[in-house]
Amino acid sequence: MTDGALPPPARDARRWIGWTLTGAFTLFMVPDVAIKLIRLPVVEETGSQIGLPPGSGFGIGVLEAILLALYLIPRTAVLGAVLFTALFGGTLAIHWTQGNPLFSHMLFGVYLALFAWGGLWLRDPKLREIFPLRR
Repeated sequence: MTDGALPPPARDARRWIGWTLTGAFTLFMVPDVAIKLIRLPVVEETGSQIGLPPGSGFGIGVLEAILLALYLIPRTAVLGAVLFTALFGGTLAIHWTQGNPLFSHMLFGVYLALFAWGGLWLRDPKLREIFPLRR
């Protein structure tokens, strides 16, 4: 179904839901990036528990800040979402190797990716053309 086939209220609702998902994703990522960039001790403690080398939290925070900027700039939003999805896949793999719980740890990045992609898909008609829902 194209955007032209939807009545204006439905198009507006889809756009608002898309921006809400994007906002929720961003509201989670900003503090996550911040605690890594200011080097809170909890980042180092958590990283060591899952086998990350000391000091790696800062570099991960820099990477996440760059990806978040890419995601929030409309021209590079899809690239940001793709790269975030790759990062979240890496976090899933690390949690898998550590034997962490499935729904709370391993799949958390998948949940974040669904928010990121869902928000982008709902607010970007070109993305919906590439990945349409079929009946």
